[in-house]
Amino acid sequence: MNQVGGPVISTTRATGAERQRIIRGWRNDEYVRLAPGHYIESGQAEDLTREERIKARIVAYACTAPRSAVVGISAAHLWGFPVADSHRALEQQGVELASFVARTRRSGVVRHRRLGRRSHAGSLHSHETDFGTVLVTDALTTALDLSRWSTLDDSVRALDYGLAHELFTREEVEQRVGTLGAVKGIAHVQLAFLLASSGSESPRETDVKLLLWRMGTPVPWQQAEIRSRRGVWLGRVDFFYPDLGLIIEYDGAGKYLVDPGDPHSTKAREYDQNEQYRINGLVPVHINDATLRNGIAEELIRDYVASLSVLATPYPDHCWSAEHLAWTAPEG
Repeated sequence: MNQVGGPVISTTRATGAERQRIIRGWRNDEYVRLAPGHYIESGQAEDLTREERIKARIVAYACTAPRSAVVGISAAHLWGFPVADSHRALEQQGVELASFVARTRRSGVVRHRRLGRRSHAGSLHSHETDFGTVLVTDALTTALDLSRWSTLDDSVRALDYGLAHELFTREEVEQRVGTLGAVKGIAHVQLAFLLASSGSESPRETDVKLLLWRMGTPVPWQQAEIRSRRGVWLGRVDFFYPDLGLIIEYDGAGKYLVDPGDPHSTKAREYDQNEQYRINGLVPVHINDATLRNGIAEELIRDYVASLSVLATPYPDHCWSAEHLAWTAPEG
């Protein structure tokens, strides 16, 4: 049964006088209402990050339906999955709850779902948070549910995160997908599984991978170790196309803050490294958040893939190694 904890206050079992005191405090901005009958002191709310306030609100709503389970995008937040933030005001963001008996419906901001026995049998577990303990779908079920109830991108981000952080294995994902049979949305689940990999080390690398897949490029390798044609180690790259000699690196916002005292040293090392790639016949392409958003990254990659498909010489097999393909091409 869901139960609040930490700084969250429930008026469910409060006396009439206590309930009125809290309501008066809420009207005087002494409390923030997270959900009907559930509050937190304003000072404590101000100390929370946005993600913490999202979690506190989810837990509070779950406690308004004590026998329900947190599912979908709400469960993803509790697991810390890197799902896209809707950027809507917190009080307008939806909350997803479910049970095996309640009918699917929407009530205000809450979406109630009815769980299927085949898709969710054995998947509900008690989950402790800083704001209380609630029933929630396990990490793998949550990640797969996102493909049916949220977006493919959210599902693949969650699967990549779970694989990278060893919340589940690829074998476990494959086994779970195989047990789902013909549940509604199974095609979305199967596609998310094929696109998931252990090689994405950040949510943005997953986004780059999804861009490459949607562009229809060949399947690249992730986290490839590159050596020179004389056997000298040159570096590890995010995405590598050995048949094209193409390297794609995503530069996160903190890349040049590795050495805050001398950020230029990182750029200098990167320059030298790229020079060595080029000397050995490779083509390094760097993209970042801005070029991903404005479309320049896609244009550059498309142009390089097109030209190198005609002109490139495959990089020698003994000069690189990698364990993870970015995605699995469907059979047939």
